[in-house]
Formats: sequence, structure tokens, C-alpha cells
Amino acid sequence: DILKGEKDKYMLSPCAARKWVVVALPEDIKVDAVALSNHELFSSSVREWQLLGSMRYPTDMWFELGKFEAADTKQTQEFLLTAPNWARYLKLRLISHHRSEHYCTLSSIAVFGQTVMDDFAESMELQAEKLEDMRARVHSAAAEGKEAAGQEGKAAGQEGK
Repeated sequence: DILKGEKDKYMLSPCAARKWVVVALPEDIKVDAVALSNHELFSSSVREWQLLGSMRYPTDMWFELGKFEAADTKQTQEFLLTAPNWARYLKLRLISHHRSEHYCTLSSIAVFGQTVMDDFAESMELQAEKLEDMRARVHSAAAEGKEAAGQEGKAAGQEGK
């Protein structure tokens, strides 16, 4: 099971076959990174791969989240999306592989991002910071205006003497 990251369970496919896997996320996620790993010693590992997203499944309407190239390593590799986007379903299209083994494997996939509520909370926090900044500027401008008016009043009072 590639979602649980168990080293003894993995995706196995002949390298000559067209390879892809669809992952259903538990809720809509603003995906910003994906981590892949392959721990199998005697198999080819993913090299070039494409990440597609969709809000519905099944579908023929996938949108591209990114194309990536993985190193030939047994370590977990993280891939950052240049433009995070919302998706409920992800499709990993495995385009090419390292080495020339008969089987290609993928041990695990992890998806990182924000839920709708996380995104909303972050947005509200940014709006609160902007509002506080605006209030501070208004108070500062009002204080400067009062100070300037007070100095003008003093100057006018001295001219009248």
C-alpha cells in the first residue's frame, strides 16, 4: 500500500507498461508538495513523472500540477509544486524510469498541502494583519494632523499679538 509507506508493500508494474496511479484524498487539498520513495533493491525506480489533479473521479478532465524528475535513490524525495492548486484526486503518471530492470516499483507517496479550513484561517489571519496595519496608519496620520493643526494654531495666535 503506497499510501501507508510500508516498506514491504509497494506498487509493482512491468516497466514496459503504461504506469499511473490515482489517489483519492480525504478532502479537497491545496496541494503544494508531494514526496515519493522507492525502497526496492532489484527494480527500476521512477525517473520522470507527471502529477495531475481533479476535483471529480472518474474523469477525463485532469489538470497538470507539475512535471518532475526523481533521482535514482532509495531515499524519500520531496517535490514542490511551483503553483499550488486545489485537488481531491491525484493521478501520478510515471513517464520514465532509472535502470533496466523488468519491474518498476513505487514504495510510497505522501501529499502535503492545506485543507479549505486551513486556507480560510490563513486568509483571515492575513486580513486581520492588513486591517491592523491600516488602523495604525490611520491613527498615525490623525496624530500627525492634530499635531500640525496645533502648531498652526499656536503660530496664528502669536501673529495676532
